[in-house]
Amino acid sequence: MPRAFPVATLDADELAELRATVRDVAAQAGYPERVRALEGSTAGYDDGLWRTLATEIGLAAVGLPEEAGGLGGLAEILAVAEELGASLAPVPFLASTVLSGQTLAGTGPAGLPFLERIVEGAIAAPALTDDRGVWSPQTSCRLDGGTVSGTVRFVPAAVGSDFLVVAARDDSGPQVAVVEASDAVITGLTPLDFSRPMGTVTFDAAPATVLTSGADGTAALSDGVDIALLATAADQLGGSQHCFDLTLEYVKLRRQFNREIGSFQAIKHRLADALMQVEMARSGLERLTWDEPQNLAADAAVAKAWGTTSYLALTAETVQLHGGVGFTWEHDAHLYFRRARYDAAFLGDAAFHRERVATLLDW
Repeated sequence: MPRAFPVATLDADELAELRATVRDVAAQAGYPERVRALEGSTAGYDDGLWRTLATEIGLAAVGLPEEAGGLGGLAEILAVAEELGASLAPVPFLASTVLSGQTLAGTGPAGLPFLERIVEGAIAAPALTDDRGVWSPQTSCRLDGGTVSGTVRFVPAAVGSDFLVVAARDDSGPQVAVVEASDAVITGLTPLDFSRPMGTVTFDAAPATVLTSGADGTAALSDGVDIALLATAADQLGGSQHCFDLTLEYVKLRRQFNREIGSFQAIKHRLADALMQVEMARSGLERLTWDEPQNLAADAAVAKAWGTTSYLALTAETVQLHGGVGFTWEHDAHLYFRRARYDAAFLGDAAFHRERVATLLDW
């Protein structure tokens, strides 16, 4: 059975204040424009921004158990993820607080010491996926007693992490283990999205703290991944909405044939289609903000599939409707274009999750 998970602890006004705070802090730090400065960096995070968000505002604790010093629930996770996605803020919220944190939260009391480290600002990198980049019982790592061996590719937040949350198989199935970053070999990769660094992590009989046994590992991993999928969909929604707003403002100002191009019927139709994509993605996440998910796995798969389709479409329209300027390095359009493609591949693409929905619902 899925573990109990709080939907919201803030009311609508408080949630709006949280959104505004995250938005303002990211804007004051210069994002999304400053993302360009991360090109070529394998670390890829703004340490100063994350310290402000994680410790001063408390974002590192969002959605984590109260016993570890956490606060809020799914509504707060989605609100924060959407605002970070709109600004492309380069912080490890999705990788560390959400994916690693929610996986650890599913391990019960055994995971509390590591959750407390996350709440205090430590970065936990999730080494959970198989060779396809998704979580499955056929994990990339093997658990042998108290050690982990294997290689996990495309691990988010790996470079600069303090410890890794690992999915490793033993004879009873996949388990959740923690390995200190100093006990693993981490190789930074050049990411497509400058603000989402990745690395290849190799474990060679690395000493590990094993947190689950039997079927408990599967439950913790499944719930952690599903919540991370919902947060990714919120990130996609934030980026999609920003791209729509950016494009709408541009077509009101750009003139051709002595008219604003936004007055052309063809442009109106394309913007209407784009808005429909955004609003469909938003309506699905709004429902999950206030109502407890009845089928977390199916809801997560639907949200990720639709969010991927929406974000890819919106970033393509942003580039096209900005004309030549949308293709230039100086414009922000390519930054969102990159994020859309990163998010599309993260934890499985749209086709993967549509097939997953069909399986989950016995279609």
